Amino acid sequence: MKEIELFNQRLSKQRKTTSALVGLLLTGGFIAAIPMFTDTIKHKETIYCYAKKPCKPANYKRGISFLVDRERRNKLFDENIKIKEILSPEDSSYGLMGIVSSAFCMAAYATSKSLTNYQEKSIHSQFKLLKIKALENDLLENIHLDLFTFTKQNQSEIIKQSIAREASAKLSAMKTQGELELDHLNGQLQGQLALKKHTLTLTELDKETAKNQLELLETQKKIEKLNGNLSTENTPKNDLINALKAHEGGWLWDIINSLKPLWLIGNQGSGKTYTASAIALIRKYCLFAPIHYLIDRHATGDNSEAWKYLKANHTAESEGDIASALEQSILYWGDRIKSKPTDKTQIIVDEYTNLRGLIGEGADTFFKLSLSDTRKAKCYLLGITHNDTNSSFAEGTRDTRRAGMILIQKFSANGETPLPRVVIKHGLVDSAGNNLEDVEKSLPGWLHPEKIYSHFNDKPIEF
Repeated sequence: MKEIELFNQRLSKQRKTTSALVGLLLTGGFIAAIPMFTDTIKHKETIYCYAKKPCKPANYKRGISFLVDRERRNKLFDENIKIKEILSPEDSSYGLMGIVSSAFCMAAYATSKSLTNYQEKSIHSQFKLLKIKALENDLLENIHLDLFTFTKQNQSEIIKQSIAREASAKLSAMKTQGELELDHLNGQLQGQLALKKHTLTLTELDKETAKNQLELLETQKKIEKLNGNLSTENTPKNDLINALKAHEGGWLWDIINSLKPLWLIGNQGSGKTYTASAIALIRKYCLFAPIHYLIDRHATGDNSEAWKYLKANHTAESEGDIASALEQSILYWGDRIKSKPTDKTQIIVDEYTNLRGLIGEGADTFFKLSLSDTRKAKCYLLGITHNDTNSSFAEGTRDTRRAGMILIQKFSANGETPLPRVVIKHGLVDSAGNNLEDVEKSLPGWLHPEKIYSHFNDKPIEF
């Protein structure tokens, strides 16, 4: 092929040019290395002979001058020699010539190596191109052969059909009228038989389709049932709800699930804040109720550890923020009642007794409306105060408090250690509808905000 010949000529030309360049570089390297093979003098040398012998060239001694001068300090040595001549060092550029020689040789090697690598890559690339072109030629040849074969087959089929039609026409012309009528009847019978077979085939296909659809529906039902079972088992949410329902008849789950305002009372150190935080987290994770407002004068101070897992949307801590939060909560309930919400939300109020002294009538209005509006607005209100005396809540709400809110009392052992013991003061009913008043219960040991948070973050509680 002409292309291969041109490629070979180009490679040959490159080799000749590179060989000439390599030869020149090697020649220069050898020439520069000639001084390295001569008997050169690197240091100043002294030629001397012994005084007791004739000072002839055959008796000459040769030594480096500074070493000879060092020996001459010995008077005995100095008296027994005779200095003949001092030779100066030869040209110092010979060392540089050695470096130049090495550079020429390395350049020759690099040039040869570069040519070898370049031509190796060129040859591989050329082989690939030739292989691709050979495949293209084979493909074109196969296409031409296939077209020729297809054409011949079609021509042969056309000729066969033409001959068959001519033969059929001649046979029909030779048949009598009775034979033609018999052929017509046979054709009709065969057509009817073919139609019935086709109808039967369609019927069988319809039956198979209906059977497949029925099996598909049954499989889907089984899958849905299995998914339903999976969705109700082995999840942190369902495990926690089941544990709450199993604890002492499920009274704690009834309280958490109720939209009645829940108030916790108790002395200092009874763990009211931590219990409230745990209940709020359960409502957040199990009932999908985010915390809209956290109203606490010590939210980022003394109570920060208790509230740190809640991540409330709004936090009111200063006096002005608390007054505004109480007013906004009332408006918030009203807006939600108008929109008839399907989702749930939470508002938490701590140290309500002290808030009444700070805010005044605004706190009383907030409390009165909370007894009715929170349930309509699907808003869980969780409040904390010190006791349940009439002075602790808004005036004139004694009867509505007993019916409209749940009150739980907590206890401590020594004013510092919370006890699991609690008393349901009022607001909760049993399964028969009887009011539970002053009924003593207990809280589970795992009811703590840190444990509830960890339960939903890869550290499940072992109930």
